[in-house]
Amino acid sequence: MRRRRLDLSSRVLVTTAALITSAILFGIFFFLISDGVRVFGKISFEEFFFSARWYPTYEDAEYGILALLSGTLAVTGLTLAISIPLGFVSAIFLAEFSHRKAHDFLKLIFELMAGIPSVVLGSFGLKYVSRWLMELFPMKVWTGLNIFNASLMLSILAMPYFVTLIEDALKAVPVDQKEASLALGANTTSTVFRIIVPQARSGILNAIILGTNRIIGETMVVLMVAGGASMIPHSIFDPVRPLTAAIAGEMGEVELGSTHYYALFMIGVVLLGISLIFTAIAMRLKRGMRRC
Repeated sequence: MRRRRLDLSSRVLVTTAALITSAILFGIFFFLISDGVRVFGKISFEEFFFSARWYPTYEDAEYGILALLSGTLAVTGLTLAISIPLGFVSAIFLAEFSHRKAHDFLKLIFELMAGIPSVVLGSFGLKYVSRWLMELFPMKVWTGLNIFNASLMLSILAMPYFVTLIEDALKAVPVDQKEASLALGANTTSTVFRIIVPQARSGILNAIILGTNRIIGETMVVLMVAGGASMIPHSIFDPVRPLTAAIAGEMGEVELGSTHYYALFMIGVVLLGISLIFTAIAMRLKRGMRRC
């Protein structure tokens, strides 16, 4: 009888927590969307999404986010190109090739990296990396605050996510799979890449999606070192103003209820939509992997 009451209480508690969480989530969605869509009562859909001119403080204000969106995608893409391969290789080394002491030491390093505040990384990129880029590429870089600088700092921020989650996915593969491969004469490298990695691909995909959403939503680093220029980039050394930087840099000074105010909320809706698209793609890929 006591066990049944405990079981019933646990179910009620879990159900209540799930309902509250769902209500909060849908409340956030409603809050963002209800304020964001009001911008289309003052400017056109085409102007907002397909114009590259974001000048909200001009006398003839313009609210096109194409340049902001392209800056976000450029920084995110370069960050992923840097951090995913490094994180993948590091996770494989930690999970399968490192000795205990090396594993513990490197794990400590990644844990310390995860604890670095983003404003500290932004300050480092602002003072040192920007100067290094201008000295190393004097013919290509006209400002050290650019896509490459932001991507380097975001890679440091994202690496612990990729390494930890991918390592967990690799270690979740049953040990007998590895032992069977080694018993049949395969070496460790072949076993890792032909047996363990394919078995862990669902978890690896989850790690990539979570890390990508973390990168897209990062604000302080891109606000400090991406350059703040509302322009469509043509090089990794061009300054940009990602969507998150626009919200963080302008929301505190915007007039409540103005077109600019609603445009910033619509940018939040766009960021939310990008995150949902990545999540949907991941779920679809996972279903395809299970069928295979």
